[in-house]
Amino acid sequence: MRPDEVVLETRDLGFAYAPDRFAIRHLSVSLRRGEVLGLLGRNGAGKTTTVRLLTTLLPPTEGTAIVLGQDIRTGGRALRARLGVVLQSESLDFVTVERNLTLYAFLWGVPREVAKGRAEEMIELFELEAARHRKPWALSGGERRRFQVARELMHDMEILFLDEPTVGLDAIARRRILRYLKDRARGGLSIVFTTHILHEADLLCDRIAILHLGSLLALDTAEGLKEKFGGAREVSIGFRGPVSGALRLELVGELARRHATLLEAPETAGSAGSRVDFRAEQAEELLPWISQWAHGHGLGIERMAVEEATLESAFLGMIGGTDEDGNGGEKAEVRPPGLLPPGSTGGLT
Repeated sequence: MRPDEVVLETRDLGFAYAPDRFAIRHLSVSLRRGEVLGLLGRNGAGKTTTVRLLTTLLPPTEGTAIVLGQDIRTGGRALRARLGVVLQSESLDFVTVERNLTLYAFLWGVPREVAKGRAEEMIELFELEAARHRKPWALSGGERRRFQVARELMHDMEILFLDEPTVGLDAIARRRILRYLKDRARGGLSIVFTTHILHEADLLCDRIAILHLGSLLALDTAEGLKEKFGGAREVSIGFRGPVSGALRLELVGELARRHATLLEAPETAGSAGSRVDFRAEQAEELLPWISQWAHGHGLGIERMAVEEATLESAFLGMIGGTDEDGNGGEKAEVRPPGLLPPGSTGGLT
């Protein structure tokens, strides 16, 4: 296995469900062997359409995509046999969960004994023991989702596409599945993973593509996105003793000149007058200066705390929060012509 091997590449890939009404447009991304690529975005951003395009379930209307060396327009059944896909829509059968798993493996050419052992592994991993002899349509919502993911993992594949696979799962089940997927990626399985749960993407994904209104906004590691788009963060400085009014005014003025915004520090026992809180874009860069300032004025620093940058803050920094107008309603977003509005599906996303 070559870790730098590119197994998927798109160039200006797009799909229009009507003339000049694009669900996704100008998408250029790549996926390496053993890599987990996350697709993040609001409803209607184009995530599900992208998965359907890359798994040959939709024909692109523009651009190209090469998956495992084959064009998605012509790869057909031979290409799909090398892929796994779990979509949001359900596909349930009328045999038991256990039988369903082994049958699905058989359809993909997995030997009988291997299928039986793999079914036991999936039943244990996805906590389906109690549902083993029940029909899939009789399962609870969480059990159905676990069953869907388990069934797709019954056969061998080179790329796995997961469209919000953890919807409806509790925190323990989510973490078990994510850990399993991470292990499979280390073994060479490439994964494309869509989710609305940013913590999952941070935990699982090697790189993350941010989609918004059908366009690719950014593609980077989680740490890279946090660094570039994490925005202002809060800093709390605790001094060893009270800071005089004059020194506090001087510090506040210097922070303002450095584009920091002073915050009102909550007073706790023994902290009155000895703590300064502020928010700044490049918070860490101010810490050496504050240390020098405090030392120059004979002030000892007891603690410095910087709020950790999160993927959520980076995501919101890129797509923008929701503005409200004076009547309490939401302002309409300005969006590029020909792209779907947030939440619009066009029957596709």
